[in-house]
Amino acid sequence: MSNPDSTGYNEADRQFHEKDQQILQSMRAGLDARRTAAQASAQKAAHWMCCPKCGSKMKEVPLGGVIVDQCTSCGGVYFDAGEFQAMAKHQRTTSPMLEKLFSWMPSWGVGADSRAS
Repeated sequence: MSNPDSTGYNEADRQFHEKDQQILQSMRAGLDARRTAAQASAQKAAHWMCCPKCGSKMKEVPLGGVIVDQCTSCGGVYFDAGEFQAMAKHQRTTSPMLEKLFSWMPSWGVGADSRAS
């Protein structure tokens, strides 16, 4: 064995120690990444398809040409991004009530200028 340096390690021991530390650091990073992914997945599972009003489970049902989420308990209907617009485009010609109800929305197109007057 060669002369140990001030830390008590010789050069070969120091290199092994550094390599072990790198391996441990890499393993910890991998474990941390898996733990974070597992936590995110568990959090999503806890809230996935749950009613924002009452917390009950929701089911997917067809409505107006799209599939929407409906609560199995309170009956609330919830739209994912773009679902309402798709349904509304399909229903515009048959339901003038939608025109009245949502004419204040600039993205709706009809009546957007009437809000300013």
